[in-house]
Amino acid sequence: MGITLAQAIRNAIAAEQAAEKFYLTMAKSAADEDVRRTLVGIAAQEQEHAKRLQDMAAALVQGSLPERADALVNCIESSAAGAGAAGMDMQQALQFAIEAENSAILYYDALAGSCVGDASAFFEMVGKQEEAHAEAIRGILQRAGID
Repeated sequence: MGITLAQAIRNAIAAEQAAEKFYLTMAKSAADEDVRRTLVGIAAQEQEHAKRLQDMAAALVQGSLPERADALVNCIESSAAGAGAAGMDMQQALQFAIEAENSAILYYDALAGSCVGDASAFFEMVGKQEEAHAEAIRGILQRAGID
């Protein structure tokens, strides 16, 4: 992957925190209660991912994590690009979210493949949860008649 495990985890934490904010922003503008609940639920899962990544870092990384995410964070989930969510309509934001989740899946799959043991299993599990997020968002779009 070309980065240290510590930097990869820092990037993942930053991306998960940004994703949580992104989904909460989307939830605030959701007119449909089921959509709002789904988005709030995804946000809570993203928050849990960030917490578990911090716990994983304590177990895997010698010393502290880098202070900041690097440019690769823009390839994961809803990072900096998601900051513009307030300027998107719901359909655009949901389509962006699917793309962001797909990027996160690829990132976590790469991390799972470059680690062993509990770390690999953890990253694989997070990737599967990101797949579930993408599927939930696709469901929202399908129910709205937007494929």
